[in-house]
Amino acid sequence: MAISDAPQPTDRDDGRRREIFHGWFILAANCLVMGFSSGVTNYGATVFFNPVSQALGISRTMTSIAIALARAENTVLAPIIGYFIDRFGPRPPIIAGMFLMGLGMILFGLFARNLFLFIVTWTFMVSLGANIGGFAPNWAAINNWFNRKKGRAMGIGMASQAMGGVILAPMLAFIIARWGWETGAVVTGIAIFVLVMPVTKVIRTRPQDMGLLPDGDPPAPPVPPTAMLDGSPADPKPHGLVDAPGRNFTVGQAFRAPAFWFFMAALALRQMSQAGMVLHMSPMLQDRYEFTGVEAGFLVGMLAAMGVVGALAGGYISDLFQRRKVMGIIVGLESFSLFLLLLNELPLVYAFIVLFGFGQGAHALNRAILGEYFGNSHYARLWGMLSMGTTPFAAAGPVFAGWVSDVSGYGAVILTFMFMYGASGLLYYNCRRPPIPSSSPRPR
Repeated sequence: MAISDAPQPTDRDDGRRREIFHGWFILAANCLVMGFSSGVTNYGATVFFNPVSQALGISRTMTSIAIALARAENTVLAPIIGYFIDRFGPRPPIIAGMFLMGLGMILFGLFARNLFLFIVTWTFMVSLGANIGGFAPNWAAINNWFNRKKGRAMGIGMASQAMGGVILAPMLAFIIARWGWETGAVVTGIAIFVLVMPVTKVIRTRPQDMGLLPDGDPPAPPVPPTAMLDGSPADPKPHGLVDAPGRNFTVGQAFRAPAFWFFMAALALRQMSQAGMVLHMSPMLQDRYEFTGVEAGFLVGMLAAMGVVGALAGGYISDLFQRRKVMGIIVGLESFSLFLLLLNELPLVYAFIVLFGFGQGAHALNRAILGEYFGNSHYARLWGMLSMGTTPFAAAGPVFAGWVSDVSGYGAVILTFMFMYGASGLLYYNCRRPPIPSSSPRPR
């Protein structure tokens, strides 16, 4: 056959070769890291709560304080971590954080026989590792690699956090019931070294470092000389990107925008309520509704499974409608689910699990809203500043729930958090996108 007769590659063939955007591999690695981090420090913590509290002979309040200290440390660390992510990229903090977290879980299971060692291993190793490498750097990478599909990508990321609870909460509940909480902790730590650490090699900071563009978009076509005759430069960004050139707020510009503080207030109220409810979920289900530890663990897994659905659905819907409104409605549904829980009817407990669990996946929208409203240039630092303002509330939530449950029972806890979720939903719904700063040139 002559050379001229040989089949030539077509655009369709090239499209097949390029159809898997490298950002999806980055996202998969981020998801595994975040799934383990959330599965241990969020959903796993509530499964460990009663066994550890009983083994160490400490009250719910003191157990809550020990765990909440981990959130308090993030108040100081968040802006520092954000600075290093923006400066050096996400991979170094992910590697350091996962190593510390895995080692901390092993030492927690082997040596935490008193309150002091509980705090040392859980607060200053497990949770510190998750704070450094488990969340912020992964979200920063996802934000860099996706733009038009940011909501969907972050929805998948949030689904991975919930999936960590789907898998780890029932598994830990079974291991703890069969072999003890110490074994559950050691096995989890080993799994982090075997499954999580190797995938960190895949993670890269941004697509431009690999000659790519966000979402796998093709390069913009060259601008013909005639396009410049009217004196207005053409937009060099690929089609469809939502970030205008002027929508990269500096930290100072973001601080001067009322939307930043509306957003922070909404996030703070929701995080305080969410942290308190999730940490106390297993003990509340056991004490108020008389489930066994294994049954409560499986219900926590069911709640996390609904978080997967909520993250995927919320991310997709938020790409179609205004994210602030989507978030406001979802948080309102979370408030309604707590009202159902207050009615103290067993079938409504399952309705609560479905609605409240669905809302757990909505946290990804916070990340997407920040990128949409304030751009990418200072994304990690801005998230660090948000965390610095909201983490004290997240730390106070579990302590408040522990103290009130020791004094008055979980009914008062649920009632208080119901109103806080409602206020948060209203703030989200009314948090409008800020105008581009006047000091920045507006796109024509």
